[in-house]
Amino acid sequence: MAAPRNRVQIIRDPVLPSRTTPEQRFWRSYRTPLLIKEHGAITHINFCPTAPYDFAVTSGTRVQIFSSRTRQVDRTIARFKDTVYSGEFRSDGKLLVAGDATGTVQIFDSSTRAILISLTPTSLATHVTKFHPKQLTTLLSASDDRIVRIFDITSPDPIASFGEHSDYVRAAAFLSPASDTIVSGSYDGQVRLFDPRTPGAVQTLDNGSPVEAVLPLSSTTVLSSGGPSIKVWDLVSGKIVRELVNFQKTVTSLCLGGDSGNPSGQNTVLAGALDGHVKVFDTTSWDVKFGWKFGSNVLATAISPNQKHFATGLSSGVLSIRTKKTEAKVKQGVKKRDERTSAAKPATRGLDYKGEQEHEIIVNDTRDQRRKRKIPQWERHLNAFRWSSALDAALQPGVTPEVSMTVLRELVLRGKVQISLAGRDESQLEALVKWAFKNIDDFRNVAIVADWIACMIDMYGQLIERSPVLEDQIGKFGKKVDRQVQLAKEARKLEGMLEMLIHSH
Repeated sequence: MAAPRNRVQIIRDPVLPSRTTPEQRFWRSYRTPLLIKEHGAITHINFCPTAPYDFAVTSGTRVQIFSSRTRQVDRTIARFKDTVYSGEFRSDGKLLVAGDATGTVQIFDSSTRAILISLTPTSLATHVTKFHPKQLTTLLSASDDRIVRIFDITSPDPIASFGEHSDYVRAAAFLSPASDTIVSGSYDGQVRLFDPRTPGAVQTLDNGSPVEAVLPLSSTTVLSSGGPSIKVWDLVSGKIVRELVNFQKTVTSLCLGGDSGNPSGQNTVLAGALDGHVKVFDTTSWDVKFGWKFGSNVLATAISPNQKHFATGLSSGVLSIRTKKTEAKVKQGVKKRDERTSAAKPATRGLDYKGEQEHEIIVNDTRDQRRKRKIPQWERHLNAFRWSSALDAALQPGVTPEVSMTVLRELVLRGKVQISLAGRDESQLEALVKWAFKNIDDFRNVAIVADWIACMIDMYGQLIERSPVLEDQIGKFGKKVDRQVQLAKEARKLEGMLEMLIHSH
């Protein structure tokens, strides 16, 4: 019995092994981006802390609540007189607070959108409004009047006010769920800590540039962004632990990324900047683990508590929502393809037999292998010993360089170079020279191309001398070879210089 013919294997260029880390694979799984165009710049995004983790998007004069299931607008709150800022959910998800450019702070029922409380602590814009992580009636606000206030929402008057900043206050947060201490950042370049039990600032840190965002990591560690850098502060020593300078423009937003992207269980921080980048930092080494590039300035970024959605707001009014790719679930009641019913078993009996009980299996004749595979034209010529036709098929327009090199190398290995070149006219030789001129730049092709051109010149030297076209093309090919040789010599010189520098150090 004749053995099956072995197929000709196409030459594949070597590639580097995959160097992706588990963190990179995790963040790359955020696919299926959905882009939504709003009427104004998106200044704030906040996910509800409770399931199903809907998220509020602040843009223009309204706050829109998106459903986490459909990624579409579920409810819209538009009861503002001017530009609205910082739409934030309470820790139980039942209330939502937002401030606007008139200084008014309003608290809404997140399900019915009804106004429950309206506060007017100032006539200037209120950019920061946040509920306490644990105390449901405690509210924080920071405004352009340079004052940070703490409210008990049962009373219209603040229970504490701090006016130590000398410029707009655009960033503030509670230091930890277990305390009432506040960390705030101002355009005066200062990061200050306030305790409601103590008048004045408890601690002052010089950020060196206007502060756009602050993010407490723990009761002793705080991040602040100002300009194109992020500073990591140790509150115990009052010093900078690390400064991250991975951006070209001002960093506008900071948020926690969770720990699902890092197998070691450490948290990550997401930072967005005006250069259009959002980067993921590991809080252990502070190295960049992943990043995205957007087409406009990034003003807000957030990730859902269950790590399912990643949302980014741009100054152009575009909202980007990326959803983590999950494995498809098998529906109950739907049988797998391999599971056959009892009625179909007689008709399909024996199809899955692979000869387990035989001593020798000649051919595993499965249905997939019985299908006749289409053999390319150049391989049919090689199998039929039509060497000249195989060479013509390899040089046809549209054939990939990998296929052409495979055919030419196969003819060299079989010793059929002169036979395949025999009996050719000027136009056929011109096609070979053009192909060689195009592929001589790749150093991996030099040996094969040189063999074919040398053999062609030996066989058709007199024809080349009588043909102005071939003579001109061979001259251009020689100049290109000389240029490649010169580049190789210069590369060798540089390699020697680098070796000397390496050994000297």
